[in-house]
Amino acid sequence: MASLKGSDSLLMVVSAPGLKTINRLQGMQAGDAVLADLNRAVVAAAPDGAVVGRLTGAKIAVACKASSAETAMVSLGETFDGAAFFTGGAVRMHIGAVWSGVSTRPDVLVETALTALDDARSGGPQGFELAEVGAEQRDDMHIARETLDAIRAGAASVAMQPVVDAQTPGRILFREALIRLTRPNGDLVTAGHFMPSLEKLGLASEADIAVLEMTSADLMADPSLRASVNIAASSMSRPGWRGAFLDLADRAPDAAERLIVEVSEDAALGDISAATELFMQLRVRGVSLALDDFGAGRTSFRHLRDFRFDMLKIDGGFISGIDQSPDNQMLVSALTAIGRQFDMIVIAEYVETAQEARVLRNLGIDGFQGFLFGKPTLVWDDGQATSRGTR
Repeated sequence: MASLKGSDSLLMVVSAPGLKTINRLQGMQAGDAVLADLNRAVVAAAPDGAVVGRLTGAKIAVACKASSAETAMVSLGETFDGAAFFTGGAVRMHIGAVWSGVSTRPDVLVETALTALDDARSGGPQGFELAEVGAEQRDDMHIARETLDAIRAGAASVAMQPVVDAQTPGRILFREALIRLTRPNGDLVTAGHFMPSLEKLGLASEADIAVLEMTSADLMADPSLRASVNIAASSMSRPGWRGAFLDLADRAPDAAERLIVEVSEDAALGDISAATELFMQLRVRGVSLALDDFGAGRTSFRHLRDFRFDMLKIDGGFISGIDQSPDNQMLVSALTAIGRQFDMIVIAEYVETAQEARVLRNLGIDGFQGFLFGKPTLVWDDGQATSRGTR
């Protein structure tokens, strides 16, 4: 892929999802023949001067030049029109594409094109998705690559932050599991430094699976533990996270019943059909669902009613300084009333002062989460939370 280095680069990754079915039903020889037909079709349709090569498995890469993202979109439409989405009259194709107007490392282009391919696959039986690489995305890709390398090297861990009863703060309702990475020098890297990049690129699934697996081990080791994990939009529509959860549910159903899955408003609405299917599988196995950062996203009352979350976690933007903000007091009171209407436990995030806790308690909040009641910590001894805690 050395020819991709430089600016004004267009990389298309073509895949044929039907090949697995052909291999299974007709044998590998038939699948190889279809793949050869696909390769010939791509070579014939590729723009002049393009480099075509097998990327991996049933994926074929097409690299060429394009002066802009708009030109790239036109090129995609002309290169692979409707007739070219079929090979041998049987196999539909998906295309993930990336255009970069700045000098970009080949591996960044490939990773971005593969992410676009995942998006194209989730869009239906056929289709394509174009991503654009700029300086910000290159930084995100660099962070994402370092993060995934660290997770694969075993440098990930979880820190647990308590969520306490608002009326009896000494009573822990559950603990939220938050991913941490350990640098070679021993420093901890918190999720805020890398999860936004993973989520923007649709690459959060591996981190989510790591947290789920580590938290599952803790749940199985400690029968008194109840813990929550977060799930990104990309994890909800892919099989990896779901498979890891089903493995936990099969091995330790009692541990699965003590799991809480936290979903942001935008993640829940990103793919409603995938969310609905996943939520049904979780509920059948006794898992509780929490709507995270409530009030900061775009959940409608209809979705709130239909999804039937067990908990609402009010976004910290409404909590900080609430004792000095009549507007936020009114808003939190309204959000709490909504939760009450749907029989949900209402939790306030980022509670950091006694004054905030007092106002929130008077507004009817059920639970508190924040530095006032405990920082995320890698050790179970809550007495060490202050010295070991990290946001």
